[in-house]
Amino acid sequence: MSFCDTVLVTISSIEDKVKICLDAIHSFGNQSSNYGSLAAAIIVAVLLFAVREFSIKAKNYSGIYYAVSTVEDTSYNPFREMKMFHTLVLFSDGYVISGTTEKTGDIDKIRSYEYEGSGKIRGEVSGRVERNYFGSSVMNLHIVEQGKDRESTSFMTIKVRRFRFLNPLSSGSFYSTAARTKGSVLCGREPFKEHPIGHVPFQSTAESQSSNC
Repeated sequence: MSFCDTVLVTISSIEDKVKICLDAIHSFGNQSSNYGSLAAAIIVAVLLFAVREFSIKAKNYSGIYYAVSTVEDTSYNPFREMKMFHTLVLFSDGYVISGTTEKTGDIDKIRSYEYEGSGKIRGEVSGRVERNYFGSSVMNLHIVEQGKDRESTSFMTIKVRRFRFLNPLSSGSFYSTAARTKGSVLCGREPFKEHPIGHVPFQSTAESQSSNC
């Protein structure tokens, strides 16, 4: 068979398949009395696509975020009720997330501490966005952090509010391999006022504030 014959046979095969598809659509339209249900399905699909692409924008998941994590359960009791502060710099196309994070401070039962300059604990962030048509979308973040003694891995799940007029903070949960720690997360675009200031080891936050009065 010559090349031209092969091309003609291929085109004929494609035409037959297209005709079969059109016949199936036409048959569906006849069975439902008209093409209304088919048109409605197409319109709904287009609307859902528009909501997903235009109201759930990539910029909602890119930029600088400030997070505070509260430890609720851990195998190392001194970590319990500790608050850890991170600054996350993220980039996302609306689906895939990458970026970096820095641990900038923590507060526990006996002292508060701010990490400054080279003392900040850095980490690498990767993740994906779970984009929902209705309700909050979710950022799933995998963080590899270089601690003082060893590397640890954390996983954060943060629900991103679509409408943030009343409450600008997003919330979620986290788990860390460091002492099998887990708890809750608050995340926003502005630094938290309760972030510790200065190096105050072995001193409670209340004592630190009273000494500065």
